[in-house]
Amino acid sequence: MSGEDMIKAEGICDVEDTVFVAVGKNVKEGKSVLSWALKSFASRRICVLHVHQPNHLFSSNCRQLSELKSSKAKFVCQHAPMHCQIWFTCSEYLIHTRSMNNSLSSSMESLSSPEDNGGTKMHNHVGDGYEDLNILENASSPANKMVKVEIKGDYSPLHEAHLHCATSQPLLEEGSFHGKASSDETSRVEHAMMDAENSKQRAFEESVKRWRAEEDAMEAIRMAEVSYRLFKEKEDQRKEKEEFFAKQKEEIEELKIQHDLCLNKLEMIQEKKPVLESQITESSYAGKELEEKIIQAVELLISFRKQRDEMQIERDNAIKEVNRFRKLVQDDADEYCIKNFFSISFSDIIEATQNFDPSSNIGDGKFGSVYKGIIHHVKVAIKMLPACGSFSDSDFQHKAESLSRVRHPNLVTLIGICSESRSLAYEFLENGNLEDHLACRKKFRPLHWQHRIRIAVEICSALIFVHANDPCIVHGNLRPTNILLDAKFVSKISDFGVHLLISQIENSSNDDPEASIYVDPECIDKGGQLTVESDVYSFGVILLRLLTARPASGIVRDVKCALESGKLGSVLDSSAGDWPIEQAELLAYLALSCCEKDPLNRPNMLSEVWPTIEPMRDICKPHSDLSTSSQGSKGQKRIPPHFICPIFQDVMEDPHIAADGYTYEGDAIKGWLYSGHDTSPMTNLKLDTCDLIPNSALYRAIQEWQQQF
Repeated sequence: MSGEDMIKAEGICDVEDTVFVAVGKNVKEGKSVLSWALKSFASRRICVLHVHQPNHLFSSNCRQLSELKSSKAKFVCQHAPMHCQIWFTCSEYLIHTRSMNNSLSSSMESLSSPEDNGGTKMHNHVGDGYEDLNILENASSPANKMVKVEIKGDYSPLHEAHLHCATSQPLLEEGSFHGKASSDETSRVEHAMMDAENSKQRAFEESVKRWRAEEDAMEAIRMAEVSYRLFKEKEDQRKEKEEFFAKQKEEIEELKIQHDLCLNKLEMIQEKKPVLESQITESSYAGKELEEKIIQAVELLISFRKQRDEMQIERDNAIKEVNRFRKLVQDDADEYCIKNFFSISFSDIIEATQNFDPSSNIGDGKFGSVYKGIIHHVKVAIKMLPACGSFSDSDFQHKAESLSRVRHPNLVTLIGICSESRSLAYEFLENGNLEDHLACRKKFRPLHWQHRIRIAVEICSALIFVHANDPCIVHGNLRPTNILLDAKFVSKISDFGVHLLISQIENSSNDDPEASIYVDPECIDKGGQLTVESDVYSFGVILLRLLTARPASGIVRDVKCALESGKLGSVLDSSAGDWPIEQAELLAYLALSCCEKDPLNRPNMLSEVWPTIEPMRDICKPHSDLSTSSQGSKGQKRIPPHFICPIFQDVMEDPHIAADGYTYEGDAIKGWLYSGHDTSPMTNLKLDTCDLIPNSALYRAIQEWQQQF
């Protein structure tokens, strides 16, 4: 392909799909423009045009013009528009010209207008790897336009060619370019025009330089701001790193200290290691010895178990015999009492009371006086009822015999009667009555709260029993002086059914104001008949006395106010010990409900009172234990520690041996195991088995110890 074909292919065929990017001397501007074009026209062909700005116009020489030898120059000369006049220069000398077509020149001249005074510049740069083509169009006046074409190539003797195209008349005649003489005036004009052009060019370059300088200054300011921001960021990062390094340094120091401590501990451990090894050796020897001892102990235990089983069989047989003999003795005693002791003569009563000596008198009540004495070698309490009445001797004896058949563990047993003197002989209880203990009379000690709750349960049980009797028996005079206590502080109600043995007139007379507090207000106000609800009212007042030990007058009001203000503890009897507040409140509310003025609002003893009060029996100690703890004034000995259950901290009644070797109360250790525990309560080690063995030897020892007191 020839040079002309190459120019045609490059300059004409691809111009529609090519994006031309003009760049000048400023490399920074060129880079930014080129980057924008690459981003915006990524899918099209990019052609970079370098715009060359000459500093001055070329002058012509007077030598004879030569023919063009460059193929590109020839192509330009042949294909340039016909209205252009072209000057070809080489080394700043004119070497060839091409005249414009006169007809085209006149038409171009007619199209020019004063609006073109400003002129335009167009810079195109085409690079093919080894040659550049620059086209500069500069119009400084309406009558003069110029286009320069510069062709560079290493292969051509023509180093540089410039083409000037003018739309006005030619600057010089055709003959002057072939070496003909020209006038001096023409030369001066040309030089003046060239100087003017150079001045404008320099002014333009100065303005461009100033504009670029301003741009460079703005860029420098922007770069300075960016640098400052980067500097601040670096400074902040440096400070953060310094702080981080400082913390790391502190942590390292702490780790060093810990490391030193660990080293010291390690040295101490290493020093103790020989001692510990020797101790381990000794422990292993001791363990072997203990194993041998355990084996011997197990063999001994097996032999003891055999002996224990044999002795237990003998004990069970002996207990059966004892129970059989006791039953025989009891039956004989009952038969003796019924046959020989039930009927008492008046002379026996006079002898027993030493002719009613005041020293034998132990109390005076609503239904008569009470004396103590001994009849037929039995200590009894003799109650002397009023002599006058509407009952005959046979009626009195019949009613008394009916009452004697009513037997309950918490009722005082009627063991004899004297129809002649209207006297009743009861079993004698040495521990006084409930009023003596609540008021601490005659050196009686105050009762513990567990005693008091158990007494309340026993009174409730006895009342339910007598109310369920056929016919129903109403006490009618239930108060603390009629509640007696035996040696083990078991409570028993006396005077039950006595109102049936006296006349209505004697029964209705009541001179004791203290006793009237325990009587049902319904009976006092309306003179009504005694009912079961009357005993419920009396039971409520007694229950309040057990809680507070205060006088009966006003006790209902005091307890009610204390409950409403949430200060029940302020009215509880502190001498009874630390009351369980939950149970105390429950008993207080129950007592107030029993003391309702309207009998219909009072609870039923069997269906309401008993289900509430009976479960409290479980939190109370047995009477034997409580009596032991309450008789400190009698010089009781200290309880042996091996008699005390490790769980309940009380004297055991049914001791059992567990797999850990310790002895516990049967109910306590069974409750422990049934609740899901498989470890020892004492050692917290896992038990080999959950089997329990009764400790008969310890049980007998506890029984013998209790019998001493």
